[in-house]
Amino acid sequence: MLPRADGHPEQMIEAAAAAFSAATGLAARSAKAPARGGYDGAIEFHVGTARFKRRVIVREIVDRYSALSAIDTLDGAKSALVTTHLSPNMIQACREMQVDALDLAGNASLVEDNCVVIVSGRPRVAGSRARRSKTWTKSTLRVALALLVSPSLLERSYRDIAQRAGVSHGTVQNAVRALVDHRDVFERPDARGLQFADRERLIDEWVTLYPRQLRESLVLGRYHADSNDWWRDAPDLPGQCQFGGEPAAAILTDYLKPARVTAYCTETVPREWVMQARLRPDPAGNVEFLRAPVKLAPVEGLPPNVVAPLLVYADLVASGDPRNIEAARMLRERYLAA
Repeated sequence: MLPRADGHPEQMIEAAAAAFSAATGLAARSAKAPARGGYDGAIEFHVGTARFKRRVIVREIVDRYSALSAIDTLDGAKSALVTTHLSPNMIQACREMQVDALDLAGNASLVEDNCVVIVSGRPRVAGSRARRSKTWTKSTLRVALALLVSPSLLERSYRDIAQRAGVSHGTVQNAVRALVDHRDVFERPDARGLQFADRERLIDEWVTLYPRQLRESLVLGRYHADSNDWWRDAPDLPGQCQFGGEPAAAILTDYLKPARVTAYCTETVPREWVMQARLRPDPAGNVEFLRAPVKLAPVEGLPPNVVAPLLVYADLVASGDPRNIEAARMLRERYLAA
């Protein structure tokens, strides 16, 4: 038997999923543990067009090859090990023994049909990193997004930040305190507001956590469209709806031919678009409408029907699609570079 993890396994699962996404650019998020079987949780992966889930066993330390045999395949479903650190030799052993495993540094061995993901040699992270994701609430993510897309808010009042993020004044206070405590932002010595400690790092962490902790709660509805180009003729709805994901990337980079349409709205799905494009409700459809996580506003220098580039970038990265990842790289270089 492997020794069980001390503390909170769900935090280790969240941290391992985030580290995997950061190391590979592939989407991974923690999921609810199965009702029976003694598992600590689950992780859902999105690799290319494949979506699959692994039930997870969490163990603090795995330092013997023989211990890997405790990771079973039950009821025809593979399980995965999450642990603090996997050395290159342990990753090789996982590959040879066909054991799926992830650690908190982003090292991983994962096999699904013909898809193989191997990450090895990343250094061990400090223990506090495993607890990092718990400090990110939905409200903290919204406040961080507001600051990242509108850096001028760093020098404005908490009331201004609250209005843009759509949260209360007290929530902004708590969120900013958390960001300061974890050195994501710091108070300027001239007492004129806040300043990013490392904007690039904050973007990376926000993009990793957004699909797992906030995005799904924003879904207003999913639909099916017979045409993938209907959005090009959709009337502009300033202040009400803007495109994200693939259509926004197509507008900004002229690189993608969108297969899936994402749109962010203030409150409700726009009836004008539904009727004009003859969209039909479909939980697995190729059109998704999401409630905007921060107040919609035009971005200087960009078309008015496109959301902030950071949201577009996050949508593309979360998809796991190779062409979307390439478009995301182009967007980051063009619009998110310091």
